[in-house]
Amino acid sequence: MNQKNQSKNSDSGQATRLNNSDQQLVDDFVSSGVNREERKPFRPWTMMLWLTLSIIALGVAARVIGIFVQPY
Repeated sequence: MNQKNQSKNSDSGQATRLNNSDQQLVDDFVSSGVNREERKPFRPWTMMLWLTLSIIALGVAARVIGIFVQPY
């Protein structure tokens, strides 16, 4: 590879194929926050509750299917 293609990104230190002016445009767009969305905080206990309820529901469904579908 030649030196022109090995220019470094100033933020992450990764090699890029863009020239410096194009890389600056990309960096400006990424840091502008155009696609940034405010998120709710992560709640692990809510996730565990939904996971538990899903497993219980699948277990109940399996038992109901086992009762109504007789082995042949």
